[in-house]
Amino acid sequence: MIKKRKDRMVQSKRPSAREIDQKLRQAEEALKESRGLFANPQKAVGELIDLDIGNTEELWPLVLKLLKEIKLIDYAGSHPPMKSYEPKIANCELYAFTWNSKAMDKRMYIKFAIKTENVCSQRKSENKKKFCFYYVSLHESKPNKGNLKL
Repeated sequence: MIKKRKDRMVQSKRPSAREIDQKLRQAEEALKESRGLFANPQKAVGELIDLDIGNTEELWPLVLKLLKEIKLIDYAGSHPPMKSYEPKIANCELYAFTWNSKAMDKRMYIKFAIKTENVCSQRKSENKKKFCFYYVSLHESKPNKGNLKL
């Protein structure tokens, strides 16, 4: 019984700083290689309108810029990360961050998932697994008890 309790304690420390840093790097890599996708496009539309973003040609470079502003301490997700229920990213872990954005001049919130997918090329020998960035949410951060730092 003690072992089970220890396992739960260890598991609750996820994600580690290393894991969070890795997810941020994977997100940047995916966006640099034009592998940004929407987990739920209908949900994203309202958020993008609120942020005055007209199309995805504007969005993905902005998200990449915003990711570069984020630090490990900005992680605002659960421990361990929650799993998505969106069909495109079902069971993928969700990573959420809140930070004071210089680019947006406001406190922002982003949530995303990283999914490894086969990226096909014309040559079968070149098929590789690549990281894809799935946009879940991006909006101005809403104040709450755990989100009061300015």
